[in-house]
Amino acid sequence: MNSFDILKAIAILLSIAIIIWFIKFYTKETLTKIEQIKIFIIGFVSNLLDTVGIGSFAVIVAMRRLLGVMPDDVKLIGSMNIQAMITALVQMLIFLHYIKLDIITLLVAVIMIALGGFLSGLLVVSVDKKIVHLVMLSAFAFTGVLLLLSQLHILEISGGDDAIRGVKLVIFAVFMLAAGCLPAFGVGYYSLVKTSIFLFGVNPIIAFPIMASASAYQMPVTSFTFIAKKKFYSKSTIIMIFSGVLGVFIAAPLISKVDPYTLKWILLGIVVYNVVTLAKASKQPE
Repeated sequence: MNSFDILKAIAILLSIAIIIWFIKFYTKETLTKIEQIKIFIIGFVSNLLDTVGIGSFAVIVAMRRLLGVMPDDVKLIGSMNIQAMITALVQMLIFLHYIKLDIITLLVAVIMIALGGFLSGLLVVSVDKKIVHLVMLSAFAFTGVLLLLSQLHILEISGGDDAIRGVKLVIFAVFMLAAGCLPAFGVGYYSLVKTSIFLFGVNPIIAFPIMASASAYQMPVTSFTFIAKKKFYSKSTIIMIFSGVLGVFIAAPLISKVDPYTLKWILLGIVVYNVVTLAKASKQPE
């Protein structure tokens, strides 16, 4: 068994443990058939786009507002992290099988993002809703700026290396720690991680197994606190897991065929929508 096999095995065991934890705190959630269909669509579309590199969190936040489901922000964030734990695990198993990459770069990303998820998961369930809104708004805005600069070719993100070493690796580790804090506030880190990977001159295809593997470890760690505090939608989470896995299997074979430039414009539009809606929400009284 090599290092990658060990990494996969630990991720599987970690997810199983958190699912058992989830079942322990499962509470009944009443949903109409229409609401179930809406949530199924959200899980499918968001994880299909997540698999091809857009990220699922911004899509889920946008779609739930459009479709009028899962209204509580903190419970929504808990559900997003729990469902992403399974879909990210599936992505990890697929990408590590087909894409070769440097084990040290991968381990640094996984460890630091998981640590960020653990620390932020402890914090977010205890902070004021307005602060959660502010963090989400700021992170989405920053992501949007990075994407826009990339699309306008002001910030070039490209490279051909398959590993990060030296001082760059230390800087990369710090950035991964910060990125790992974002999902606890309802913000996916895919675009931020992908941008940092490209800035360090790494081959773009390497971003996919790194992001999926990091998520497979970070999501269970972040989900633990949300589950313990019962900050999640039970039935909605399960629906998103099943439809999300379906989206992953459909999208995975398309990775080599997607147009990254077009996908980034789509993500930018979603991010802008979230910035606008979150800005409006932050101005409304409790």
